[in-house]
Amino acid sequence: MLFDCRGHAVTALNQNAVDHFDNTVSLFLAHSKKTPEALGLTLAADPQMLLALIAKGFFYKMLAKVETDPVALEALFKAKLSVRERGANHRESELLTALEEWCYGNLDKAIARLDALLDDYPLDALSVKITHACQFIRGRNHGMRASTTKIMSAWNEGVRDYGFILGCHSFGLEETGAYAEAEKTGKRGVEIAPNDAWGTHAVGHVLEMSNRPSEGINWLSQYQNEWENCNNFSYHMHWHKALFHLELGQKDEVLRLYDSYIRKDHTDDFRDISNGVSLLYRLELEGVNVGNRWEEMAKLSANHVNDHSLAFADAHYLLAILSSGNTKAADAFIETMHEKAEGEGTAQEIFRNYGMPLAKAIHACKTGNDAQCVDHLLPVFDDLQQIGGSHAQRDVFHRLLIDASIRAQRYSTAKDLLDARLQQRPENPWALKRLAKIPEILETVETDEAPTQTVNRQQNIELVSLT
Repeated sequence: MLFDCRGHAVTALNQNAVDHFDNTVSLFLAHSKKTPEALGLTLAADPQMLLALIAKGFFYKMLAKVETDPVALEALFKAKLSVRERGANHRESELLTALEEWCYGNLDKAIARLDALLDDYPLDALSVKITHACQFIRGRNHGMRASTTKIMSAWNEGVRDYGFILGCHSFGLEETGAYAEAEKTGKRGVEIAPNDAWGTHAVGHVLEMSNRPSEGINWLSQYQNEWENCNNFSYHMHWHKALFHLELGQKDEVLRLYDSYIRKDHTDDFRDISNGVSLLYRLELEGVNVGNRWEEMAKLSANHVNDHSLAFADAHYLLAILSSGNTKAADAFIETMHEKAEGEGTAQEIFRNYGMPLAKAIHACKTGNDAQCVDHLLPVFDDLQQIGGSHAQRDVFHRLLIDASIRAQRYSTAKDLLDARLQQRPENPWALKRLAKIPEILETVETDEAPTQTVNRQQNIELVSLT
């Protein structure tokens, strides 16, 4: 019988394959660009290694592309053939079943199975990270936190990859509002594993949510030599730096980061597109002319018209297409989204309940129908985390709704949204700036005489820029 570096039994042909897979898991935790190479070495040492095939399936499902789903299914089928020939232990069988559940549309069942697996195998770093990632994709902030909370007592500095597990725990803490504990945990994790991009990023989230942009820039810069060696997650880290610079009003630096790092390679991964789209929209809300940058985003986004794997990704694709002015392509995109929302499955449910209202709201906003935007988005606003992503990533839709509310003269709604935002992010400059405008608008509306009321009201509610 063979064992991995944390003492779990592994079904494999030889220890060399197991060792290569241990390295694959460590690189996966680090978001390393070398992860595919390590997985390839594992399968070269043992083409039928069950855990390696399962991991490959999960890796390709996380890409959320129609063209990568067949690769995930192929890995699943090869894994099942491996079980038929070699058998599998309990841990491997449960991971395989979770992959199968996700491949056939039931991510919720897969998450429940993965989370239960951690009760029996708290030191299984692969399961910890995959569970964490799936909870994140599903928008289950409290699930992320609970999954890592229950396994932390089994871990210590003597266990390989402990720092990365602290990074996962830090992010779950941050997304559930435990900022002080998240910052402490994340910094401890990065101290142990300086190449933990996820843990570094978790602390960055804390600094953003607590309005500490200068600290955020310094923190991310301190470890930049480490996280620039990771995979496309490095683009996201530069995106976080750009958000800090934007909060400080340094818009030229934001555009420099966009061109030199965030969109330097013109990739079409949904996470990379989301980085670019949300940053361009934030810049436009602040009155910045972004030039022809929307064209690249819109062209790449339109290529995903048949993906519809994640409502979070689709919302960004649609925002890009509409921001380029291509309403015909946007209408076609929404039509195929609606088709995706039919039927059974986790993704279909999310599209029906949250993805479609958000898509309709974005379309209304970008075509000048702000009242309709508010009507579509406000009823689902409090549960928008169901589409996945972090608070920072979904913030672009919060800003969209708030500004649409003001332009639609829904001042009470806008004020309630801004008050709620300031409870979550005390002293948030963007919210305070918007909130300060509302009394001025209301005063103008109340004191203007009838013949000029409409004109003056329109002048006061045009909040394209509040700089």
